[in-house]
Amino acid sequence: MKLSTSALGRRQLLRGLAGALGTTAISSISFPALAQLRAPDASALRVTQLLDMSPDQQQLSRDYSTGIRLAFAEMRKAGQPAPQLSTVETDGSAAAARNAMQAVRDDATQVALIGTAGESLALASLTESAQMKLDIAHVAPWLADPRMDDNPRLFALFASREEQIRYVLRSLSVAGVQELGLVYPSPQHAQALQAGMAPIAGRLQLRTRNLVIPQGKDISSYAAHLPADAPMFLMFMGAAIELALFTQGLGQRGGQRYLMCLSDVDTSTFLQLNPGRTVPVVFTDVVPNPHTSKLPVVRKYRTALQSLFDEAPTPVSLAGYLAGRYAATVLASAGQGAPRARVLAEFQRRRPLELDGWNLAFDAHGRASSFVSQTMLNTRGNFVG
Repeated sequence: MKLSTSALGRRQLLRGLAGALGTTAISSISFPALAQLRAPDASALRVTQLLDMSPDQQQLSRDYSTGIRLAFAEMRKAGQPAPQLSTVETDGSAAAARNAMQAVRDDATQVALIGTAGESLALASLTESAQMKLDIAHVAPWLADPRMDDNPRLFALFASREEQIRYVLRSLSVAGVQELGLVYPSPQHAQALQAGMAPIAGRLQLRTRNLVIPQGKDISSYAAHLPADAPMFLMFMGAAIELALFTQGLGQRGGQRYLMCLSDVDTSTFLQLNPGRTVPVVFTDVVPNPHTSKLPVVRKYRTALQSLFDEAPTPVSLAGYLAGRYAATVLASAGQGAPRARVLAEFQRRRPLELDGWNLAFDAHGRASSFVSQTMLNTRGNFVG
């Protein structure tokens, strides 16, 4: 675990992603130097972001953190106060999550957790926080699992996994989906996510079948030898690298299958990893299209991203930008020098906010947005929808 604000760029990182699946090393991530921007105000509220830098999560973590940092940098450039962000990298293990939360607990100057990524780390941080009886706000973690939505210290901004699945199933209703295969790329993924999927399947009145890829098993080979009785509709519960490998194997296997994945998968990354081209894949997103949306907040995101970070837009970094804008707005209302308790109380007001056309209003289930969209990559390699 280490504090980091510098390291590899996007292209170098992507080159190493596909070969990194079997490693456990923690990689640094890079954020462009912002020499032209004002330095963080020494009196700014200090917040922490926890990142899972295991090989299959580091791109998502990097993009989400890029968006949050972009929101804060944009505010500083405009002369507005912004939080001071510390980034804690972990290897995604339970021990690393525990150590990270102990470090946050012992540093009283850190008043909130902002944008924890990815999902397993977000779940672990909430669990560790509860066990420590740590009263600190967990703001906008990358967390689709709805199991903890009633936690009074959790402020989840984006559509849950259940909302995403409902959206996809509605669009596929003409196909008569009755059974869904849940593909977990490792036993660790299954252990982290299965408990959350069971009640979702029950509420959706949907039969599910768990397909867990064994530890050390090649993902592509597993897909190539998928049982003949595997469900027609498969939901992949992993990230871009693993999904690309799985589609390669499905393409070799032949036979018709429809593959669905949720917002953890960045399509740009996926397409750079030589996926199988004969498998239709449905992708969901929990934010508007970062390339084409005309919402003022998305236009501001694109402009700031190009001018400050020289990065290509992605749904995950847009989500991070929205999370950063939301967090900074609420932190500002808590006031300079606010302690953890006051910051938590301010977030717990759960006031609706409008961020340049993007509305956040917490519902009875504890989430601020239920927005979901989808695109399909068809067998001709074209995006539809």
